[in-house]
Amino acid sequence: MKNEVSQQVVEIERRGGAKFEDVQALVAGTRGRDALANGDTDGGIWSAGMIQGLIHDIPTVKDLVDRIIAEAETIITRRLEGMVVAAKEKVSA
Repeated sequence: MKNEVSQQVVEIERRGGAKFEDVQALVAGTRGRDALANGDTDGGIWSAGMIQGLIHDIPTVKDLVDRIIAEAETIITRRLEGMVVAAKEKVSA
């Protein structure tokens, strides 16, 4: 996760010759755990994975559920329409 602490670690590593001891206090697991527990997004380091690059907004729960429902309805409608067309073609054949 790119944040204040991870940027500090990158800066230290870019200087060259960095050892674990140089970043140990910044990357300590307890520091990251405490930061997450306290909601401090810049207080430590934690893994987020590549999926974070696909996040373009942070909707409210209501907006997210509404989107999921709308997408599900679209998928269901398309599949049912496809089934109806296939059934009609089979009957007329």
